[in-house]
Amino acid sequence: MKKYCVIQLGDLADLFQTKRLILSLSRNDAKVHICVSPELQAAALYLYPETVVHIVPQVAEGEDVSAAEWLQSEAFDAVYNLHGCPQNMNLFNYFAPGVMHGYWRHKGREYRSKWLTCLSRVQGRQRFLNAMDMWAHLAPSPIPSHMVNPIAMRKGGGIGVALRDNNNRVLPISVLAGCINSVCTASRENDVVLFGEKEDEPLVAELLPLLKDKIAAKTVSRCFETTFEEDMEIISTLDMLVTPESTLMHAAAHVGTPVNAFFHSSAWCMANGPYGLGHRIWQADIACAPCNQADDCSEQFACMHVFGEEQLQRFLAGKIDKNYPAGVTGYVSMLDEVGVTYMPVFGTEEHAEERLALRGVASEFVGITKISKTVPQGSKNFYAEQDWLLSNCVADEEDYDE
Repeated sequence: MKKYCVIQLGDLADLFQTKRLILSLSRNDAKVHICVSPELQAAALYLYPETVVHIVPQVAEGEDVSAAEWLQSEAFDAVYNLHGCPQNMNLFNYFAPGVMHGYWRHKGREYRSKWLTCLSRVQGRQRFLNAMDMWAHLAPSPIPSHMVNPIAMRKGGGIGVALRDNNNRVLPISVLAGCINSVCTASRENDVVLFGEKEDEPLVAELLPLLKDKIAAKTVSRCFETTFEEDMEIISTLDMLVTPESTLMHAAAHVGTPVNAFFHSSAWCMANGPYGLGHRIWQADIACAPCNQADDCSEQFACMHVFGEEQLQRFLAGKIDKNYPAGVTGYVSMLDEVGVTYMPVFGTEEHAEERLALRGVASEFVGITKISKTVPQGSKNFYAEQDWLLSNCVADEEDYDE
């Protein structure tokens, strides 16, 4: 029986996005072990009950990691390390270089799989591959994308709203209220569940008066301490989750609850959108996006306020006409041979042609389609001369994850 190890020391969103890789490795009765940080142990056991979950304690670079010495005795057929941060790299004295995929260190030099090296060259607006698929294609022949998450369908439990994104940002209250009112109008729903933390109670107090009376009267706040299992249970009963880029967004996709997502600032749906069929994404597509998160935005957070435009909120409410507002592109999730992608249905995606060409290059790289005789647009950014000279070595170009 084959035995694999996946090292995922990222956050909860990363754990969700490891799903396709884990399911792919689990085929043919193989046993998959997953290494996570202590705070993700319960979530890993819940999401991947067939795996063996190991806890890797947090240590600083160069500190003793003897608590992970058990790794040496496991004799894994392959090890998939999904981040190049120091915490992950500290583990690689326990593995032979020949079994490593993703990121690793050997004799003082840092390496990564050529697949990740090529993808790292395509940044900014050229992003074209979901993180779930980026990690999945480290494995040979991952499972088809339609086998990862169920098709999203309404469950009858009303509208859920995630208040904060993964970077703790909140849409302006008036914008958020307008989006909730519009989505509820289109869905003919008044039942709303707000997901947040205890410190979000003042935010909820500001939000409720801005909601339509019939919606505010049936809004329930879950801005208190909850367990992962409790949130998953409620999300699995919803008709829809209205959310920024958030962990709850990935949770909804995991259980097949439709997502209506608002991506802004550094969030880019092509890289981290909800996985599977049946989801909608509204991407702020202004000149300065995507950007790095900043508290002192020189554009006065225009990418957030664009969702409050009256014309867009008419679209959210189901009142479609020819006058689509500028600055936002509306997408629906789709699947292709590489993985999940997003098709623009409202507005115009400026870089669509280049993105599709790059997906074609990626498909060729992983062996899904035959090598084209032509040179696709954007492929010069994907490949570099050293790819043909020195396999996998990236000691001079490694970008550590934060």
